[in-house]
Amino acid sequence: MGHFLHLVFVFAMFTATIKGSLFNFRYKKYMKTVYKNKSNNPFGQMIELEEKYVSQPLDHFDPLVKGSLKQRYIVINDYWKKPDGPVFLFIGGEGLLSGYYLRYGLINEIAKTHGALIVGAEHRYYGDSLNGDSMELSNLKYLSSQQALGDLAKLHQVISEDYGGGSNTTWICFGGSYAGDLSSWFRIKYPHLVHAAVASSAPVRAITNFEGYNNVVRASLSDTSIGGSQKCTGNISSGFEEVGQLLKNKSLDRLQKDFKLCSPLKSKNDYATFLSNLEDNISGAVQYNDDGTDNSVEYICKTIAEAEGSPYDKLVHLNQVFLGSLDEKCLESSYEQMLQELNKTLAQELVGIRPWTYQTCTQFGFFQTCDVNTQCPFSTYLGLGLYLDICNDVFGITADEINARVNFTNQYYGSDTPKGTRILFVNGSIDPWHSLSVLKNISDSETALYIQGSSHCADMEATSADDKPQLAQGKLEIKKQVSNWLSSSGRQRLTFKLI
Repeated sequence: MGHFLHLVFVFAMFTATIKGSLFNFRYKKYMKTVYKNKSNNPFGQMIELEEKYVSQPLDHFDPLVKGSLKQRYIVINDYWKKPDGPVFLFIGGEGLLSGYYLRYGLINEIAKTHGALIVGAEHRYYGDSLNGDSMELSNLKYLSSQQALGDLAKLHQVISEDYGGGSNTTWICFGGSYAGDLSSWFRIKYPHLVHAAVASSAPVRAITNFEGYNNVVRASLSDTSIGGSQKCTGNISSGFEEVGQLLKNKSLDRLQKDFKLCSPLKSKNDYATFLSNLEDNISGAVQYNDDGTDNSVEYICKTIAEAEGSPYDKLVHLNQVFLGSLDEKCLESSYEQMLQELNKTLAQELVGIRPWTYQTCTQFGFFQTCDVNTQCPFSTYLGLGLYLDICNDVFGITADEINARVNFTNQYYGSDTPKGTRILFVNGSIDPWHSLSVLKNISDSETALYIQGSSHCADMEATSADDKPQLAQGKLEIKKQVSNWLSSSGRQRLTFKLI
C-alpha cells in the first residue's frame, strides 16, 4: 500500500507506504497515532479482546524449507452468536496491528449487528509477528503477499478448530490500503474459505513509477469543498520551484539554514530525500485529510495563506510549523542516513520501514514521483531514480528486476480488473491511491463504491455525527452490502438493523 514510500498504505492495519527516511513527518504521525490508539478509548466503553499467536511456516509453498514464525492475532467474541454467527476477518497490513479499529471501527458496528466473531490478523514481519532474524536479507525472501495469504488460510483453520466454527460458518474479510489488496486477493485466491470481501482504498494495480499519486494531490489541494484552492496549489508549486532553483544554483547553505536541515546536502539523492520529506507534510495531509487537525488540506492551505512573504517563505514557514508540531529540531535530508536506517536488521530497531521497502521493491513499486509533464505540485527532483537506488543499495534489486516483479504481481492478481465475486472496492475521491484501485463495477458481484470528498480508508472509521453526507451514505452502503452477502450465504438469518 506507503513514500518510501508514502506511509500507504497509515493506520495500524494498513499500509503505510513510507517515503523519504525513517524521520519523515507522516511516519512520525503514524507512530503517534498507533500508540495513542492502542490505549485510547473514544467511546467510553471497554470491549475485551484476546491476543494470541499461531505458528506459521516460513514458507507455505516449499515443504523443504524448515523454520517457522509466530503470527500475532486478536479475537473479539463479545457479539458472537455461536455457532451460526459469521466470522469477520480484519486483515493487517504493513505495520503493527492495533486493536483500535477492531474495537471502535465500522467492522465492530457491523459485527455487533450480525453477531459476528471478529478476528484481526497481523501481517508477517510486522508488529510482533517476526523472528529475531526476520530482517536479515536471507530471510526477507519469505515476506510476500502470497505468504501472507497463506498465513490467513492457516489462521482460518486454527480459528475454525479453536472456536468451533465449521463449514456452515460464513467468513467475510475486511482490509484497508495494502491490507485492502489482501482482502480482495484472499477472496480471489481462497474463495472456498472466505465468502466475501470489503477492500477499502486498495491499490490493486502495482506500478513502478506512480505518477498518478501527485496528480491527485494537486487536484485535492485545489478542491474548495475541503478547504483547498487554486491559490493554495499555486503557492505550493511556486515555493517548490524556488527551492528547485536554489538547488540548481547550488545555494545549499541557504536551504540548509532556511529549512533547518539536519545535515548538508551533498548529492542528488540528498536533494530528493530532503524534498521528499518536505512535501510529505502536504501529501500526507491530502491522503488522510483529517478535518479539524493539522493533517488536513484546510490546515495546510490556511497555514500557507496566513504566512507572510513569497511562496518560498510560506514553504519555509510550513516546514517550521510541522517541525514544531513533532518536537523536531531539524529536517532529515541525508540519503546515507536513510540507508543506514533501512539496513538495520535487529527486530527491536524496526517498526516497519525495512520490510515495507522490501515489499515495494519486490512486488508493488508504488514509487511516487514528480516527473515533467505531470500535474505534480512539487519538484521534478523527486524522480524515480531515488527509489531505484534505494532498492539496489539496500537489497541489490535492479530496475529491470523491479519492473519484472511488478508485472508479475499484476498478472498474478489481475491488476485493477481482477476476476472475483462478492468483492466491494471502496475508495475516496480525495485519496491519491484511488487511481490504482477499482473505481467502477466489474460485474454484478464485483462492485465499486466511490465516495466523493472522502480520504484514505475513512470508510473504515466508526459512523459519526461529523461524517459528511457522502461518507455517511458510503458507510451505510457497506453495511447493506455485508447484510446482503450474509443473507445470500444461507447461513446467516439475523435481522439487519441500520446503526
